[in-house]
Amino acid sequence: MRAIIAESFGGPEVLELKDIPKPTPGIGEVLVKVEATSVNPLDIQIRRGDYADYTPAPFKLGVDVSGTVEAIGEGVENLAVGDEVFYSTRVLSNEGGYAEYHVEQADLIAKKPKGLSFADAATLPIAANTAWVCLIERGRLKAGDRVLIHGGSGGVGLFAVQIARLTGAEVVATSRKDAQDLVEDLGADQTVDYREADAWDQLAAQSNGGYDVIVDLVGNDTIEKSLGLLADGGRVISIVDQENPQSLYAGWDFNAEIHLVFLTPSADRLARLGALVTRGLIKPVIERSLPLEDAAKAHRLIETGGRTGKIVLTTS
Repeated sequence: MRAIIAESFGGPEVLELKDIPKPTPGIGEVLVKVEATSVNPLDIQIRRGDYADYTPAPFKLGVDVSGTVEAIGEGVENLAVGDEVFYSTRVLSNEGGYAEYHVEQADLIAKKPKGLSFADAATLPIAANTAWVCLIERGRLKAGDRVLIHGGSGGVGLFAVQIARLTGAEVVATSRKDAQDLVEDLGADQTVDYREADAWDQLAAQSNGGYDVIVDLVGNDTIEKSLGLLADGGRVISIVDQENPQSLYAGWDFNAEIHLVFLTPSADRLARLGALVTRGLIKPVIERSLPLEDAAKAHRLIETGGRTGKIVLTTS
């Protein structure tokens, strides 16, 4: 089978298309013929060596997979050959989905709704799951709350805006100016161009007594700057590695909660999100679809920034 392999850490140029043996499912596992996978910032971090202790070279990248079950291992009862599925791989497993075939534990895999394309399904596992955990499980967002989403036009952000809208919350999001119309069409009540010099003043002016939930999808000093915008008892949820110290002092005034999220895969959560997509309540946004062999190009696009939606890799 064809797969993207990195023999060492480094830039996008380390990603090479190679022919390797097709894997065989073990006990409790299934073999999936991959139709599509999507590119995530986590892939770039692994490729650079940020998680070298967990993913030593050589390795395969790709934490999002959609495809068709081709074989099942002993003890698998919830799936059958021919089932169309989608899932998050075992994160930092070193055996990612940038390949024509992938083996995964059956209990991590959800059946793909029939009305959902493989490409759309491949956008959901990490991005939509992460948005759900941030807003619903950690943020406990509910109708009438006010939520601020930093990075509303990215892969996770566009799902977060839509999920927040479904709760009945009032949604404020930061985005690039050229993406504001899309972000508002998907559910943001107000948007702020984060590149404007007074962006933080605008966010404060729109806080209307403070945000109940603030989601940090961009990093840097966003947690520290966001604490002063919270309502009493507000929650800040971040998915970004925190490389530099930040002052949390402002959070004392608001009895703030701070949650740092690293996603754990969930087939049940993913099935729920897939159902919302088929009902038209959540819309995947694909910026670009590329063939598997263009994985390095996809990484370069992610690293340049300014993405709107997801980049998908297809195997055929």
